Amino acid sequence: MLDDMAENSPESYQKFIQRHMKEGKDSMAPPELHLCLQTKILDPEVKVLFINICSWSRVPVPQSEAHPVPLGAGRLENVSEGAVTDIAYNPAVLKKAEKDPIESDQVIRLAMKYIEEKYKVTLCHAYRLAPFKLKGKVKRMRESLQGIKKQADIKMEDSTKVNDLLLEQLKSMAIKGEEQENNPSISLTTKETPRNGRASLIEEISSSEIQEEGLLISPKHDLCVMKDGHPTMLTLKIDLKNVHSVAECELSVSKDDLMFEVPGRYQLHLNLPQQVNEDTVKAQLHKEKHVITVTMPVLKHITAGQTIKV
Repeated sequence: MLDDMAENSPESYQKFIQRHMKEGKDSMAPPELHLCLQTKILDPEVKVLFINICSWSRVPVPQSEAHPVPLGAGRLENVSEGAVTDIAYNPAVLKKAEKDPIESDQVIRLAMKYIEEKYKVTLCHAYRLAPFKLKGKVKRMRESLQGIKKQADIKMEDSTKVNDLLLEQLKSMAIKGEEQENNPSISLTTKETPRNGRASLIEEISSSEIQEEGLLISPKHDLCVMKDGHPTMLTLKIDLKNVHSVAECELSVSKDDLMFEVPGRYQLHLNLPQQVNEDTVKAQLHKEKHVITVTMPVLKHITAGQTIKV
């Protein structure tokens, strides 16, 4: 087939070879840094978790909105500050997420959901961007992500096998035509995803092991819901002994839950009864009473028949 193409249409043959050589080079590029998240593993044991979100061209793009979002995942490993794992998306997925905060949040939460399902852990829903793009070394991240592909990689021991493999791949791409271009011939996916009906949001493509650390004491606390016909404010009071400054405390709040910690001493996780506006949350320490008060305005929802004046 290639001989016929080279003889009858030399220009098309050259373009064909150059295009697929370029695609092959791009697909072999290693994972690149994108951003690093910090959250918590809550169960079975509590520890800080760093998630490196990476860009990797070898992860395919979703076939459509109804198909799973493919991702690559590395090992979940212990570090001195807690644990770290690596999640990779196709560059097109991350590029789209950069333009839309909602899309970015969904990509992050898909990664967190995958980690929960794969490693049988419970994560805090709240997260924050770390002040660095990568936790650990680049070499460790790349080895972790590339290590999951050992079952899919083909080990070629001599040049004859290399040539045979290349010809088979080129033949397959040519026969199937341009519609095959976005589907890597060597897939990261370790098992097929059912295509009947709407598929899962996540496409699993890796496996790993997990290790955890110890649990902190939960402080006494009181959560109140303030109402004015409907819930308007959540007020949380936390009793703390020998805490003299808010600098000793760490507070993370999402729409649905709250994580409070005094490192090495106290840790509290709450699922909130109402969705709150995390951008307007305030916290204040009463030094004499050793009480921290957290106020969380409830998100306003429009009910049927309700109008809003502009």
